[in-house]
Amino acid sequence: MNKKGFTLVELLIVVAIIGIIAAIAIPNLLTALQKGKQKATMGDMKTIGGSIDAYITDWSWAPQVGDGLVTLMDQPWFRPFYIKTFPNQDGWGTTFQWTNTAGTDTYSITSWGKDLATGGPAGAPAYGIMYDVTQLRDFGNDIVYSDGAFTFGPRVKR
Repeated sequence: MNKKGFTLVELLIVVAIIGIIAAIAIPNLLTALQKGKQKATMGDMKTIGGSIDAYITDWSWAPQVGDGLVTLMDQPWFRPFYIKTFPNQDGWGTTFQWTNTAGTDTYSITSWGKDLATGGPAGAPAYGIMYDVTQLRDFGNDIVYSDGAFTFGPRVKR
């Protein structure tokens, strides 16, 4: 009797190899997903900032809206003239935060990052200092776009 098939040892070896590959691939996949959300957030912030900069060029001051970006995106004088589609949430589903000084051309757009809270994890550098994101835990730090440039957040690696 000559039966063909796999032995239990062969099946266990295959399962162990698949487990090792999964253990290596899953953390890399999770990091890639967070990087994608981060890059999308930064792109949206740059788009919003560009439209606000265009408004500032026309009117010499940042838009004055009391309730932030949600109110700004509903203004007929702003959309669709300065921006066609207005992203109001970051990659993690949190509404962008908007601050500006009345009667000036200064403004700031903030995303709270993965942790959905202002600030960031313990040891995060002070605002105004760019930093490199090198570990998954760094995705919780805020990203701030102020007056036409990123003032706090991950540095674009070249």
